[in-house]
Amino acid sequence: MKITTLETYLLSAPLPQPVRTSTSTISRVSEVIVKLTTDAGLVGIGEAHGPFLFQQGPDGLRSVSEILRSITPLVVGADPFETERIWQDLFALTYTSVRGIPPLARQQRPLVTAISAIDIAVWDLKGKAVGRPVHALLGGTLRPRVPAYVTGFYYRDGERADDLVREAAMYVELGYRTLKVKVGGLTPEADAERVGVIRKAVGHDVALMLDANQGWSLPTALRAAKLCAPHGIFWLEDPMPWFDERHTLARLRAETGIPIAAGETEVSPFGLRTLLAEGLVDYLIIDSTWAGGLTTWRKAAVMAEMYQIPMAAHHDPQIHVHALAASPTGFILESFADPTRDPLWFELFRERPAIVDGFMAVPETPGLGLELRQETLEKYGVKLG
Repeated sequence: MKITTLETYLLSAPLPQPVRTSTSTISRVSEVIVKLTTDAGLVGIGEAHGPFLFQQGPDGLRSVSEILRSITPLVVGADPFETERIWQDLFALTYTSVRGIPPLARQQRPLVTAISAIDIAVWDLKGKAVGRPVHALLGGTLRPRVPAYVTGFYYRDGERADDLVREAAMYVELGYRTLKVKVGGLTPEADAERVGVIRKAVGHDVALMLDANQGWSLPTALRAAKLCAPHGIFWLEDPMPWFDERHTLARLRAETGIPIAAGETEVSPFGLRTLLAEGLVDYLIIDSTWAGGLTTWRKAAVMAEMYQIPMAAHHDPQIHVHALAASPTGFILESFADPTRDPLWFELFRERPAIVDGFMAVPETPGLGLELRQETLEKYGVKLG
């Protein structure tokens, strides 16, 4: 079986109201879809979004589209079962030329985003070819369903305490028992007050995670952790910026009793290895849609098992449910329950995998078990001039 065509769909959906984290304003969600067709008539689909798309929008999509066109010769003609060979050829472009294609080292982020979409589509193809779900190819499911938390409580203009209470009630009524709250966009004192409102609303039987989106300095993170700790925090995610993360994570982890979660901003298995080998995290977070696909996840899962660190997924639970189910230390999915935060998650698939009482059942259909809605591709499709 050989891959005969690579098709790209660029999607961008505006949000009805912009939401903020500590470091950015999100006014739209953008995604790259890759379809790989084979000479056997099978079609595999892959998704990627990449953090740079939050800020760059159409320009970010354009850069990924151009890279996909340039690397297509490394994919078309390949046997999808040679997954590692495809991944190695594409990843090598981060530092050298491959079969006449010049290196793309200066475009590392969009390149790895393109690799992610291709790699996920390859795994989908393989599952369809053998009639088995992707988790079976990753080693087989270790659990019939995977827990999911909901990310919410973004900063919004005009927000009041009552808005936080209503949002919390919505999530609890949907069956979620773990909620993630955005922090870092206000003073530590104001954030702690905000977290306290949410804790009072949900009671003590619901776990609360905090996500600072790398918005704090180390002294601020230490102060915020101390102020928020009385509210019973499950984990503190991405507290400090990337440029000194290794040093500051080590100090924060040593000085606070709140477990530390990080890893979603890494774009290679090697960055994830550092977090594990240096003992910087209590939970390893991975997003295969911007870190190099499920092949990166597979590499990280072996390391996480060796270090006995639980693995959590960032975004796209419809893909990561396969990966977490097959990972010995697989722990929890991220999801959104508010359509105004990610219209693509709610509209992109014919049958979107359901999250019931805070769990997603592991699919048993071949491949990823996903079918795209053509009307959504047309509704949010971006035509680049």
